[in-house]
Amino acid sequence: MTQETHIADDPEADDESTLGRLYRQLNRVASLREQMRTHPEDQQDRDSLRQWQADRLGRTHGDLLQSKRYGPAAQFFLTDLYGPGDCARRDADVMRVMPTAERLLPESGLKVLAQAIELDALSEELDYLMVVALRRSGAIHRLTAEAYALAYREVGEPERRAHQITLVTELGLTLDRLARKPFLGTTLKLISGPAHLAGLGELFSFVERGYRVCHQMGRANEFLETIASRETAIMEALLAGDSTMLD
Repeated sequence: MTQETHIADDPEADDESTLGRLYRQLNRVASLREQMRTHPEDQQDRDSLRQWQADRLGRTHGDLLQSKRYGPAAQFFLTDLYGPGDCARRDADVMRVMPTAERLLPESGLKVLAQAIELDALSEELDYLMVVALRRSGAIHRLTAEAYALAYREVGEPERRAHQITLVTELGLTLDRLARKPFLGTTLKLISGPAHLAGLGELFSFVERGYRVCHQMGRANEFLETIASRETAIMEALLAGDSTMLD
């Protein structure tokens, strides 16, 4: 990638099917990952940024992580959905065996994957813009809250930042509905073996983990509202140039 790389908007048709959304987001994230593979320095700087952001998320939501009720769900949302690593193996699984995934996974499972991959793609795009800004300021390898806030404000993108938070909420609500479907736990256990044999191990485990933590947690509304309100407050503060909420 170069600093002139343009990240286009990602239009979404209101009547788009879950399958159509999934294919579109897979192509979107595959393009981003191909660019990363040809520019390893981008990957290294992105990983450093993501680790810093993951540490910040851990501080912000430490009470949720320590909660008996919310802890497993918080770990899933802060690690599986947004951690210092990436989801390349899961996404490659989906792309490689999509016809089999369509047969084995319920519609709600496909929706979880589509939302998760869209969140992943959007996060990759915003993180790349942050990397460019931090390189420009010389702070990419000595990141502080103040340097992060300056880069965040320079990047801007308030609508995309807000959509990133909305996607987390939407994904959580989809998992919440999934966790309350009668007999779904039994169904997931029954198809676990065939899914792994078909090469769907990574993506099936992702759906299964999401189902399990939400089933254990019970209603997810309060949990999701807490994350969304905190992240929205931090977003608004950073866009206004205030870094104090990162401490």
